[in-house]
Amino acid sequence: MERVAVIYDVGAATPTEILASLLDTVEPVFVLSDSQRELAELLADVADVSTFNDVAALEPRGVITFSDYHLERAADLAATLGLPFHSVDTARNLTRKYLQRNILNAHGVGYTATALVTSVDTAAQAAGAVEFPAVLKPDRGFGGTDTYLVHSRRELLDIAAGLFGRADGESDTEYVLETLLPGIDLEPPWGDYVSVESVVQGGTIRHLAVTGKLALSPPFREQGSLLPAAPHTFDHAEVLDLATRALVALDVGDSVCHTEVKLTPMGPRIIEVNGRLGHPLYDLFMRAHNIDLIQVATQIALGRTPAFDLTPSDDVVYHYFGLPPVGATRLLEPPSQARLRATPEVDHFELLIKPGTPVDWRRGFRERTYTCLGRTATHADLATFVTDLDTTLGVEYET
Repeated sequence: MERVAVIYDVGAATPTEILASLLDTVEPVFVLSDSQRELAELLADVADVSTFNDVAALEPRGVITFSDYHLERAADLAATLGLPFHSVDTARNLTRKYLQRNILNAHGVGYTATALVTSVDTAAQAAGAVEFPAVLKPDRGFGGTDTYLVHSRRELLDIAAGLFGRADGESDTEYVLETLLPGIDLEPPWGDYVSVESVVQGGTIRHLAVTGKLALSPPFREQGSLLPAAPHTFDHAEVLDLATRALVALDVGDSVCHTEVKLTPMGPRIIEVNGRLGHPLYDLFMRAHNIDLIQVATQIALGRTPAFDLTPSDDVVYHYFGLPPVGATRLLEPPSQARLRATPEVDHFELLIKPGTPVDWRRGFRERTYTCLGRTATHADLATFVTDLDTTLGVEYET
């Protein structure tokens, strides 16, 4: 059986999902860093585990990752072994938001003012180059972690002082300041952005679907995704054309890609391009279309053309994340199990933290308190269901 190196870290697929997907088709080798020793011990009972230094000797026939953290290391390994993936330069551009935005700007894929912020001094310089309101976010990061809506130069300098300490201090984390892209007006709960899921192989781009989004939880935290997207919220052809232009500009390699697109009054604009499977797309595509995107990514990694039949879904399939409101410090009351059992729109529920656990909204998507997934007959039914869902389920936080 052919081996595939899975460069693993927190990302769009769990070890359980990867193992279940690849069962009896390929032999996954989980490649872990020294800091993941506990996970390595757990996985060693069910799969091969390797280090970055030793994996080449196992002669994998493909390289995949579902984590931004290791996209560059996966690209480096693929290049060393002569296997399909992003080039090392492309992987770097995909995982560094400042480089990516400058490339998109240079290729005319929209224009968004951007500046790199590494200290209070560079924040002051950025304030002169980027129009407010603006977004400040880590140059390398995901899920809305440490992302701020900034309304003025003074507010930016105050945030920078907290991030970088003393005025002349430096931080290991670099940030990017970008002009805020205004969204179109949509009735709640619909988000003013979507994502495009694409297969890229041998320079050919195939778009699988446009994934709909629920409105962000302040300031920029993803609340939920759905398939199919609500068709009244965007121009399908415009969104796909923009995604194609972005993927070409960034010279993406053989992979599954996840492109986030803002719906603005001026037309669709790129938020960012991710050179790997997005979360929670594996689950959504399985339930909506019976397509296994982990298998698709693996087939691409092995140099094969994946075959799939994207049949329409009869229902609206959703994934909803319970997030603490801004200012919340602790989960007091979890969702009522009795109310959940009486809710036909819920197929699966998972409480991720215990009552009494401290919460920090600044951790973005990673600080979700529960996950709720299921399906509804129509988009209107989903809108009714998710509106004030926390209140309906009796969720309470300490603030």
